[in-house]
Amino acid sequence: MDKNYLKAIVFSLLILLFYPVLLKWFYPNQAQTARVDAPAPVTDSPIQGEAPPSADENSYLKQAVKPVTVPFENQHYRIEFSTIGGTVTRLFYKGEQGRESLTQTEFFSAPVGEAGIFGVNMAGEVADLTHTPFKLNRRGRAGREVFEFTYELPAQYEVTKTFTPNPDKPALDLSVRIRNLAGEERRFPLTIMYGMNHEKDFQKNYGFFDAVAYNGKIKTANIGKLKKKGFAAPDNLLWAGMIKKYFALLVKPEWKIETGKARADEQVMRGEIGMASLVIPAGGEDTRHFLIYAGPQRYETLRGFGCDFEKVFSRGFLGNFKTILLAILKFFYGFTHNFGWALVLLTLLIKLVFAPLTHVSYANMKKMQIIQPKMKAIQEHYKNDPQKQQRELMELYRRNKVNPVMGCLPMLIQIPIFIAMFRLLPEAIELHGAPFVGWITDLSAPDRLITFRASLPLLGWNSLNILPILMALSQLWYQKIMPQQPGASPEQANIMNFMPLFFGFICYNMPSGLTLYWTLQNLFSIIQQVFINRIAIVLHHEDQ
Repeated sequence: MDKNYLKAIVFSLLILLFYPVLLKWFYPNQAQTARVDAPAPVTDSPIQGEAPPSADENSYLKQAVKPVTVPFENQHYRIEFSTIGGTVTRLFYKGEQGRESLTQTEFFSAPVGEAGIFGVNMAGEVADLTHTPFKLNRRGRAGREVFEFTYELPAQYEVTKTFTPNPDKPALDLSVRIRNLAGEERRFPLTIMYGMNHEKDFQKNYGFFDAVAYNGKIKTANIGKLKKKGFAAPDNLLWAGMIKKYFALLVKPEWKIETGKARADEQVMRGEIGMASLVIPAGGEDTRHFLIYAGPQRYETLRGFGCDFEKVFSRGFLGNFKTILLAILKFFYGFTHNFGWALVLLTLLIKLVFAPLTHVSYANMKKMQIIQPKMKAIQEHYKNDPQKQQRELMELYRRNKVNPVMGCLPMLIQIPIFIAMFRLLPEAIELHGAPFVGWITDLSAPDRLITFRASLPLLGWNSLNILPILMALSQLWYQKIMPQQPGASPEQANIMNFMPLFFGFICYNMPSGLTLYWTLQNLFSIIQQVFINRIAIVLHHEDQ
């Protein structure tokens, strides 16, 4: 093995170890248990919070107000609306049809004493309305109701917030209408608040909580940053929101956003987006509309809104590559109806695509073996002149049409694919709960054959996972049948023998889809190498 090959291995290790710190050794999380609420009866009569004791707004806001909570349910959501702030105090996504238990989640449940989400903050000339009691008028038939919240400060202004849940998509439309009741023109700042709860199993999903902002490019801030110093969104925002494993909550106004920020505490991530102030003449009114998406990070669903929501799924390093791999997987799934077998076909396709390169690499290695004596002679002759030695070696490579990098090129090309798979398998909701065969019941989770009663000391493993073991053994087998690099030292050979064990260790609790992919790569590579070796033997006999 030459130094370039060893450097490639070290480079691969660094990527695997620090990308990014293995996302805190993520594991899939079980879907949260739904709290069952009976659908509320439909009414056309207004519902009202406690009336203000006086016309003075500031004194009113200081009063203790008991909220009135009204439940709503359709095919996508269970929602609880509150008259305090005209907000949503609970937002539960019921999941995709046929996969409810795997794809449902609670986006938000207001902690005791805290405000709901989608409140209006008009701080400035007027007050913060997130804790103000609104009147509620609920109209429409079951599952297609419209919730209209109204707050009026006499002789000052009136704010009407209207929530319209979309019956066909996991989304809500929110309109905010402001009437100027004063006798003069006024400016009304407008900020919309949103938020998301942390998952119950927070530590295992730490790397999946982010605030997102989009201005033509996706900007993100993880929850660690949100807790420490918050997140100030970039200029010219088009939409913003928050994401967690498999799911996204996004808010898009019809106008560009002037300001955006987010923060997090131990229970909730909260964010806000501010629009340009509405300048409304005396007796006039103005309305702003917002699209609220709260659902899965499914590429086709997000793209269907036509406002680049799908960029959430393809964000980050090699994000577009991840999207392409998922598209190919879903194409094969259309034939196999099993994502495990689709992964087998994808792996085979990748091997076939890179087969010519592998053959070229093998031929290059054979040439390197042939010129090895000449290389040693040059190294010995110019051992005191490294620069001259390097020039002579390069000339030797040129004359014999040898590229010393070609030996490790196939492995280097595989790294982006591996990283993309590393990101795809735990993030794509299509693969959540997707079985393969036998004990492999979820490609987004480790392939637990046996669960231990207690975790193993030092290692922390609480189950017997078969695929990482098969992956390490197959990789070791592959190394044994690979031709040795010219000039490989015993130390380098020992390092290579240790590598499969090392990779098996760091991949032990990774998604089974990832270890399945790597194991399949090894097995297909073994078959290919056996075939190449047999051809080489035949050609060698013919030459003799």
